[in-house]
Amino acid sequence: MSKPTQPRIRSYARVSTRAQADDGHGLDAQRGAIDAEATRRGWTSVLHYEDGGESGASMDRPEMQRLLADLRAGDTLVVAKLDRLS
Repeated sequence: MSKPTQPRIRSYARVSTRAQADDGHGLDAQRGAIDAEATRRGWTSVLHYEDGGESGASMDRPEMQRLLADLRAGDTLVVAKLDRLS
């Protein structure tokens, strides 16, 4: 009997201003919240996608586009807060 495979976990974080991106606190806090939840759920590997200084008004963000290209059926997408996604 084969061992069940763990789902691929991908996370997305975003801050709107360059100042927030440069100081890292907004992205660090989001990544920390996501990693804490991953640990709680027993997920051992999370691939992070992060956009700094990007508005949520447009989906035309570099890491968002990379994430969308990488997502596959069965993947799990995690965000620290829904408004960071869109």
